[in-house]
Amino acid sequence: MDLLFATRNPGKLRELRRLVTGLDVRVVSLDDLGRDIPEVEEDRSTFAENAAKKACEYARAAGMHALADDSGLCIDALWGKPGIRSARWSEDERPGLIGRDRDQANNEKLVLVMNGVWPEHRGAEYRAVVALAAPDGTLLASAEGACRGTLGDAPRGEGGFGYDPYFLPEGAPGKTMAELTPAEKDALSHRGEALRRLLPDLRRLEANPGASL
Repeated sequence: MDLLFATRNPGKLRELRRLVTGLDVRVVSLDDLGRDIPEVEEDRSTFAENAAKKACEYARAAGMHALADDSGLCIDALWGKPGIRSARWSEDERPGLIGRDRDQANNEKLVLVMNGVWPEHRGAEYRAVVALAAPDGTLLASAEGACRGTLGDAPRGEGGFGYDPYFLPEGAPGKTMAELTPAEKDALSHRGEALRRLLPDLRRLEANPGASL
């Protein structure tokens, strides 16, 4: 079965590919399609709504099953911000950045807004929702995951992407997400938890690609 991973984020694509290892699916990226697919605007108010919108619209446009995620960092001291705007948090101050440049700008903003916040108030949570849609754009299933942790005041590690160099997950004391191996990160991460919860639906679809679940 062909399964489109509806993301242009190379870091997410790598993680999603790892997380479906063992399933009898052919992972297809947006670039693999060989044709232009209109960008889906993330204009909903929750992770779940954005993930569902992306999965359904990309599936319909590509004519194949599609998996999409929406995820972000929710900081306790900021009442859950940046949340659904995590990837675009620095956009107002530094518009037009993409990839690692945008990650760097987001992390610079993180350091600025958290400056002076005491360690006991630096709690945060990574959250993710993954959604699965049929080729006709019907939403088939979705699942969510979360990873609690704290925010460091200096970056550590070369792995991961986004806010990983600053995020210290509770399940790996003393290490940031960026210091974990890919397998360690997958076992702890919000995206890993969400995908594991969706695996039963993916296995049923693998066995019967025409199923409505």
